[in-house]
Amino acid sequence: MSGLMRRCLAAAAAALAFAGGSAVPAAAEDLSRVAPETEQGATIRLAGGGAAETALYRLMVGDDAAVEAYCADISTSVDPQAAYAEAAWEAGAAPNAAPTAPGAVSWITAHSYPHVGLDRLREASGVAAASRAQAIAATQAAVWHHTNGVDLERERPQGSDRLPPTVRLYDYLLEGARREADSDPGATLELTPDRVEGADPAGPIGPLTVHTTSPGPVRVWVSGTREGRLTDAEGDAAEQVGDGDEFFLRLPPETPAGVATVYAEVTDARVRPGRLFVGKDGVQTQPLVVADTAVTGATASVKVDWVAEAPSSEAPPRPEPSASQAAEADAAAPPSPSSSALSAASPSASSAGVVVAEDRRPDDNLAHTGTWLGSLLILGLALVAVGAAVLYLTRHRRSM
Repeated sequence: MSGLMRRCLAAAAAALAFAGGSAVPAAAEDLSRVAPETEQGATIRLAGGGAAETALYRLMVGDDAAVEAYCADISTSVDPQAAYAEAAWEAGAAPNAAPTAPGAVSWITAHSYPHVGLDRLREASGVAAASRAQAIAATQAAVWHHTNGVDLERERPQGSDRLPPTVRLYDYLLEGARREADSDPGATLELTPDRVEGADPAGPIGPLTVHTTSPGPVRVWVSGTREGRLTDAEGDAAEQVGDGDEFFLRLPPETPAGVATVYAEVTDARVRPGRLFVGKDGVQTQPLVVADTAVTGATASVKVDWVAEAPSSEAPPRPEPSASQAAEADAAAPPSPSSSALSAASPSASSAGVVVAEDRRPDDNLAHTGTWLGSLLILGLALVAVGAAVLYLTRHRRSM
């Protein structure tokens, strides 16, 4: 076999391997996605008419970490291709959420299935006959009550004087959240403030504060400036800090205007029930509420820029990074394990006036799978390349 033929076949094999999923994994920052597997819950009847499907999703939050999650918006569909990132409730990530939603949803997810086993949930709620599907449905409905203002139909089954198990579990969760609402579970890893502008390099820039659920040390470093160093309040080098610790960026006083990025990284942060995940970088997809715990790595960053002189009463223009600074910052930027299955569809309104996403409607039986279009295109191109090479070699030999 000629060298050209071997190279063509090798290229085809590489393309086939990529199409089959054995290529190098995507960057860690893209790994927070909704897995294809979901655990189906019972269908719920909404007050005033209409119905909605419920499901418990699996959100991949790291290379090997996954955590169950509920939908945070009944009117939005899940985009299976979307990357997810942690978000604060107050950032408007769940736009219809009530002001009490963060604490209420945190309590609901921390005191229901799957974070609480089914037997313990039955005992605590007094609903001994509840099934796993009914527990999922009740929990999802309780979340939607706080994020979308929906309520369940309270009609009793014919011949019974008791409400269905789903409704009784739903009532238990709403009452518990009303009496004992938790606080927001807090970010897996966060640096505050989220931006520093127009700082004076003559003094320490900060403080920057670390917030994390990790019990261990947080590694911090700066990129984009060779002269910059991170220190504590006394000026000692700070390479590892803990939750709540403050640190500073120090520069030589004569440093020209510039931009740098300060990073923080942990390997054992806890994702807690009630934490909100939304589409990364504004991608439109179903926001999800974490319903259990998981241990994962996380990275956070904050941009810092400074001026050559102390700011005057007239705000100076914001400095732009030089090409070398931008290249250095991009090269040093680590992957960010963040902090994702149905394609997005146009919502339709139920008779109760509640907008229900198509992937939540009972008559929708779409498979929980993503698209293989990209892989098929790559496979097709590889086969075309091999065919062209073989045809060329065949004609070349005949002409010799």
